[in-house]
Amino acid sequence: MKTKLVIGIILLLLHYPIKADVMVGVWNIENLSPTIKRGFPERQGSEQFGPRTNGQLDKIADHIKNDLKVSAIMLTEIHGDQELATHNKSSQLDYIEERLGDKWDYWIGQSGGKQRIAFLYNKDEVRLLDIWEIQVPKIKVQGSDIYHRDPLVAHVKFREGGNDVFIVGLHLKSVQTNVHNHMAAVAKLLGVLSDAKGRKNHGLPRLSVENEVIVMGDLNDSSHNKNGFKFLFDYFEGVGYTHLGDAEDYPDTRVNGSEIDHVFVSKKLKAEVVNDSFKVHVIGETEVERDRYRKTYSDHYPITVKLRTHADND
Repeated sequence: MKTKLVIGIILLLLHYPIKADVMVGVWNIENLSPTIKRGFPERQGSEQFGPRTNGQLDKIADHIKNDLKVSAIMLTEIHGDQELATHNKSSQLDYIEERLGDKWDYWIGQSGGKQRIAFLYNKDEVRLLDIWEIQVPKIKVQGSDIYHRDPLVAHVKFREGGNDVFIVGLHLKSVQTNVHNHMAAVAKLLGVLSDAKGRKNHGLPRLSVENEVIVMGDLNDSSHNKNGFKFLFDYFEGVGYTHLGDAEDYPDTRVNGSEIDHVFVSKKLKAEVVNDSFKVHVIGETEVERDRYRKTYSDHYPITVKLRTHADND
């Protein structure tokens, strides 16, 4: 009788997976490249930082693994400096991946030149189902293409028995005055993600197949704190997305005090966001401390948020 009871409990647990939390994040690493100097625009000429040393890359890997504790993270400003037959790789991201361990892997976008978007993930906790760049013809607004780096969409499944979601990486045109350029970029992205024809045209699963979406990235835009001019954030919210973090007391996401990195979650995913888990990993209050952080890590701070996994219903 006891044996039958134990078997019954095991079968029940297999049918109803135990809920668990998964940490995801986004980080602009500032020119992760073996050749490009860093520090623009604050540091010029001889004051610029050189490419990162192996010792600095070791610290970045340790930060991702032990401080951020992410299972998946979108990275921006990645130099795909190794050209293979079918795709590009990043020698410095290869180094970081090796330090993280065998269970880690990444995929790097093909657009963006020396500042691409990449998706880094732990294969034990995240299964990559598919990945796309949302490729669009060149559209110029305010004199610049709305997508120098095409948005990167990773369709992932959390653990065995967990739900699958879209994780979207964005890196919009630099300089915050490019407000209309940013708006056009977001309008195009939401037109693809929220519209049946848009998804079909770009080869993405139907809305009925995948409606849990998290959009993360360096939007180069802090219009959330401009009264009467929150166009970009209002657009997201108008189609059912929630901007994470307190807009009235939003933390710095860049060492110069800018608030330009953001996370939005779709209506279907909002309930899975763990309360108070949104965090900008600010390090250093003084200019000296932030400059020290920038020398090794980046001019941006990583953002993380914890999601609850569940049996999939889409």
